[in-house]
Parts: sequence; C-alpha cells; structure tokens
Amino acid sequence: MKPNITYFLLVHPMRIIETDRKHGTVEVEVEDSDDLWHLYNIIDRGDSVCGYTMREVKVSRGAEEERGGRRRVFLCISVEDMGFQTFTEKLRIKGRVTVGPDEMNIQGSFHAFAVGIRDRIRITKGEWLSFHEERLQRAASMSRPKVIAITLDDQDATLFLIRDYQMDEILTISSHIPGKYVETSDRPALKSKYFGAIAEEVSRLLQREPAAIVAAGPGFTKNDLAKVLRERLKGAKVLEENTSSTGGPGVREVIARGALSKLMEDSTMLRDTRLVDEFLSRLSKSPNMVSYGAADVERTVDRGAVESLLVSEKLLKSITPDERRGIEALSKKVEHYGGRVFFIGGEHEKGRQLANMGGIAAILRFAVSQGGS
Repeated sequence: MKPNITYFLLVHPMRIIETDRKHGTVEVEVEDSDDLWHLYNIIDRGDSVCGYTMREVKVSRGAEEERGGRRRVFLCISVEDMGFQTFTEKLRIKGRVTVGPDEMNIQGSFHAFAVGIRDRIRITKGEWLSFHEERLQRAASMSRPKVIAITLDDQDATLFLIRDYQMDEILTISSHIPGKYVETSDRPALKSKYFGAIAEEVSRLLQREPAAIVAAGPGFTKNDLAKVLRERLKGAKVLEENTSSTGGPGVREVIARGALSKLMEDSTMLRDTRLVDEFLSRLSKSPNMVSYGAADVERTVDRGAVESLLVSEKLLKSITPDERRGIEALSKKVEHYGGRVFFIGGEHEKGRQLANMGGIAAILRFAVSQGGS
C-alpha cells in the first residue's frame, strides 16, 4: 500500500514583477498553467513581448554559415500569432524579432517564445483596455479555486478538473463489476480495486495541482468512495453531492448545486455560468428584458437600459484593435449609466453559447421594445 500523503490547498497567483503604465509595459512571472491561459487572453497581435529564450546561433565559415548550437538570449518580438498547448503547459508566442543581440543579426526574422512555468516575460501594449486589466488582476488574484469532480456509479467513474475558467474531462475508469443482479464472490475485491484506481488517479492530479474533491452520483457508491479518499489522501477536502446521472450530465448537475458553489464561490466560470443562464432565461421568458448582437446591444446601451453587459473574450480575440476600442467605449458608457460589464470566458459551455450568439449581450434593467420603439 502506498504511504499517505498530506495535501494542502496552496494558491500561486501570477507574479507581477514591474508595471510601467506610462510606457504600457508589464513584466510578469508565470507561477502555474492557469497563468499561461490568462496571458493568452491578455496578449494580442501587434503587442511587444520580450524575454530570455533559446535561439540557434549561426557561425560564418567563409562564404557559408554553420550551426553553432543554441544559446540563451534576450529578444523582443512583435506578436503575430499565439497558441496555448495544455498538454505541454507551454504558451507559444510567434512574431518577428524587433530587439536582439547585434552580433546575431536577426532583427526582422521570425522567432517563437515557448513560455512555461517560472518564465518571465515583458508585455508592451499600445493601449491597455479594461478587459486586459481585468484579466491581469484575475491572474494576480489569490482566489484561484480548483476542484476535482468525480461522477460515478458502481460501473464507471469519470474525473473532471474544474478550474477558475474552464472544465476538463480527464478520464473514465471502469469498475468491471458484474451487474447488481449477478451473484459473484469477488464483488468486494473488485469494488476495492475500482476505488483504488480512482484514488490513485486523484492522488496524481493532486500532486500536480492542489484541489478540493467532490464525489457525486446517484446511490451510495459516491459515499463509499469519499470514505476511501479521506482515508488515503490525508488532508484532502472531500465533499459528497447527490446527482441523478454521471459523466457530463452529472458534472453539470454538480456545477448547479451547492457543494461546488461553496468551494468555487469566486470562480469566474461559475460567475459566467450564472450570468449567461440569467440572460438565456430572460430571453425565453421576457425577451424585451435582454438584447444581443452589436446593433441591438448598442441601442439599449444608448438608452441607459443595460444592467449587465456580457462580452465574450472569444469575440475580443477575433476582432481588430479598432473594434476592440469600440467595445471599450460601449463598456464605459454602460458603467457611466450605472451598469456593470462582464467579460465572459470562451473556454466553458456557457461561454461558447454566448460566443455563438454574436459574442455580446445585455441584461436590461427595464424593458426595451424590439426594433427600437
């Protein structure tokens, strides 16, 4: 049997090393994989990113150039493209070199930063808009809840990792226990092996990133698992939740219920879910109490009717700088009239729903007739 391990819920927000708002520059240090996703949403095409990176050195041999190995150098690039690779926990930032060692003669050539945990980069923007600022503050916040949700019955268990901004399905474990109407003497041994496999996977996840645990599902299997987890994972916070189903539908029930709400009360994903659900509910029941789409939203903003403006971060990543400035102006007008602005992540189900509806919507404080009358 493996030794017991004690787990503590430690939170490591992104470190802001230096801020120079006069020159539009912020230097940060990545503390965990969440920071990489925040940076992906903060950095835009045309921004300058600087930092230490590895670069191939070429050595001249007469008229020919030969590879001289890789060298750690300080470079700046003008960003042209980005990609976040969750499986490698790297943020790749590509662009043309604007600053580099003179002797390497690489200005104007392409380079890609592979930013990971413990790396430092300096970001310079022509203009820091409110959604950039909100993301930066969120990344630097101590409130970074994570939950491992396990939905199970006596046949299968599915593990999900729920972060501040998204939910990932990790894997499904089968029990190989015969149906309950099949008599077999090895049922207790199979059940113990089943719970052991789940506990081992949860232990692996906890060692990678501390989190609370929710065991959920119909019947009493979840209660038996919770007892095993408390015995094996000393110090881990384990809660139980009744759901009518398992898998994806089961975890959506968990998100809607009390246990997860208490654990992740500061979660951006739960906040976004509540806001989009409120918008969709009103759209169904009282359509004059919402607006969506750029033209319709702008009309209700101009009338001072907007209580909550919902803006998709996926939309913000896909539009031009001038269009982003237009949304920034709209946001400031909402706040001028006493409303609030929420930037909705596109990494979870409700965020994708908003993005598919045009990426901008409003919950109104009073009814506005369709068509502007």
